[in-house]
Amino acid sequence: MTPAAAPTVTMGIDLAAQARGTAVCLLAWPHAAPPELLMLGRGESAEGVAFDDEWLAGTATGRRREHPGVVTKVGIDDPFGWPVPFLDALAAHRDGPVWPTTEKGSTAIFRHRETDRATQARNPSGRWPLSVSSDRIAVPTMRCAAILAEIARGRGGHAVAREGSGLCCEVYPDPALRIWTEDSDASLGKTSYKRADNSGARVALLAAIQEELPIADPRGRLAMVEREDDYLDALLCALVARAVELGLTHAPTPAQKELARIEGWIHLPNAALGELTRRST
Repeated sequence: MTPAAAPTVTMGIDLAAQARGTAVCLLAWPHAAPPELLMLGRGESAEGVAFDDEWLAGTATGRRREHPGVVTKVGIDDPFGWPVPFLDALAAHRDGPVWPTTEKGSTAIFRHRETDRATQARNPSGRWPLSVSSDRIAVPTMRCAAILAEIARGRGGHAVAREGSGLCCEVYPDPALRIWTEDSDASLGKTSYKRADNSGARVALLAAIQEELPIADPRGRLAMVEREDDYLDALLCALVARAVELGLTHAPTPAQKELARIEGWIHLPNAALGELTRRST
């Protein structure tokens, strides 16, 4: 009898500027079976180890052996790069009073990446991702860059290719959740699942996810989704990582790929949740 293949593991990281605000999810994917929740936590692991850069990189690359299986895809909720026009403007400004201007004086080209524009167009809510060059997400993005550099030191630069073709991929939980639940009774429409007073929405959304993709939860950790949106975001990061692994997301077009290699690329699902149990090739 041929032994069953070991389950692969996807890792979801809802990254914050500090370890205490960072949430992590690990999902095991047995062959042709629903996933099992191995870990869901914020701030530190069950062993009391802080989710610092070393822990995140070590778990992603397999240096730490706290959980069974091999991490095959890591979804990180944070930009992997900055807009190319913004980078060029900073380089020009460094050595003198130089700043490129557009014909209409707009700063949009410095604030938004190509993937931000593509994501806004596909987002059921129509919202824009936070600007990595001009919004509060800039600080955790610097941390993300350091974590990706640490992963690259152990696994090579291909592991952190910014368009998501390697071990790591950039994800955005909010629109991914809206896409996956758009036709359910829990559909958010224009509302939010963030903040403590939206706990009921998170419970309904988790139920909608479980209906399409039952997740084994032997330790009862999914109940924490009711308390904090960070836990739901980390779970979604791990789910989207699985979708990327199976080729079930919107990848950059040939025309977008060059920018995606520099700026990063937000992967949004293009298939139903139930498709995630498909065996990867």
